[in-house]
Amino acid sequence: MLLTGTFLTSCSIPISYRDAVTYKNLTDLKAEAMMLVETFDTKPVTQNEAAIENITLEFRKALEYEKGKGKSNSDTMQQFDKIQKLLNDDIADYRENGNATLGPKYFREAAVVLGQAFDIVIATENLKNKDK
Repeated sequence: MLLTGTFLTSCSIPISYRDAVTYKNLTDLKAEAMMLVETFDTKPVTQNEAAIENITLEFRKALEYEKGKGKSNSDTMQQFDKIQKLLNDDIADYRENGNATLGPKYFREAAVVLGQAFDIVIATENLKNKDK
């Protein structure tokens, strides 16, 4: 019996719990990032630099919060990284090509893809154990 108890506790899987702060960060970032990327179709880069800096800072804050949760939160961290890469790629395309080169609706469609990626992470957060 003692051996079984020792084995079970040594093989425990870290559980990541649903976090209201993470959920709020994700939903806020989704709205802000999508809205910003949608403006890339109509505004020159110079008019969006401050907003780009702001969303970058907000992402960093959210990522630092997630990192602080430790290894049990690695699934959320990986998804955050993928979303940040999508956003960074959109920003790079915008800075390098401007809004005229890629077509009149390119960034509106990119915003949809970004929103879908956020939806996956938000759904993942909602599926986490709520009994902490």
